[in-house]
Amino acid sequence: MAKQTGLLQFTGKLGNVIGYRRNGTYFLRSMPDVVQQTTATRRASRDFGIASRKGKLIRQAIVPHLEINPYGTLVNRLNKALITATKDRLTELKGFRFNPHTGVDQFFSHQPVITSGGMLHIPAQQLWPPAKATHLEIRVVAVRINFAQRQVTGCIDSAIIIDLSRPFNGAELAATVPGKGTLLVTLQVKAYEHGAAIENRRSKAADIIAVMTPAATKKQPVKVNRMPHVKRVLPYHPLPATKKTTLPASARQRE
Repeated sequence: MAKQTGLLQFTGKLGNVIGYRRNGTYFLRSMPDVVQQTTATRRASRDFGIASRKGKLIRQAIVPHLEINPYGTLVNRLNKALITATKDRLTELKGFRFNPHTGVDQFFSHQPVITSGGMLHIPAQQLWPPAKATHLEIRVVAVRINFAQRQVTGCIDSAIIIDLSRPFNGAELAATVPGKGTLLVTLQVKAYEHGAAIENRRSKAADIIAVMTPAATKKQPVKVNRMPHVKRVLPYHPLPATKKTTLPASARQRE
């Protein structure tokens, strides 16, 4: 591979070369003359394409609401997580970190939870802020994405500021969006020192803390009302009485 050093750097195909970006640096590679794909490579290519489209939707829906530096690795990390999760296991995205260097669990002694009423509940506790932090901003970004139709159907963004000089008695923030599609809830925690954001990679975190997929519609079996089995009983009709035949005397004598 060759590094791009010109003023105009690019990604994608240009003639018989391909430009791409890795960790913030642009490179070039030549296109192969012949590409032979096996069944496995075709499947991998298909899965990568599906993951890329889903990842783009997730980034477009969530990242504009965050203040996290993705360090140039977000696209690849998210695509990898989506390939692992597959279509029916999107709940495995829970715990994905937009900041790869730290997670929101580093700030809490008791972790936030999503209640049955669709609220993010942060229990009263002793918080664990970074050194020099005087305040914490807690932000919840909840988005609803219809992956089948490739569109974001709803989003809410709510935040609170916690004064670390006072006891923290807990808090609740809205964390649900009505509508159809998969609900992803992201929690961001950001540290401040007297109103100024602390700019280091461990002073802020943003994780996907909940993924709620649409409930699978179960086909209900069709109930057929059957009459209870009854044996058929034929009516009884007694045979008519027969008249007794009396043999003549001559016949009785012959017997």
